[in-house]
Amino acid sequence: MLLRVVCREGTIFPDPNHRAPGRGAWVHPQCATEAIERRAFSRAFGLTTQTENRELIEYIESLNLKK
Repeated sequence: MLLRVVCREGTIFPDPNHRAPGRGAWVHPQCATEAIERRAFSRAFGLTTQTENRELIEYIESLNLKK
């Protein structure tokens, strides 16, 4: 399962329904932490600044609680 994420105003949001407008990036939920550490989302969205990832991290943690 891949998770689509979108960036709005420098904040990365999960898009589990694949409906959010704009450019999206795809990541495996278990690899998201590594992607954040490597600043992969900044590169994917063409940003020169670091992204805010709190909402994405909280969403992924909630997925782990359901298992």
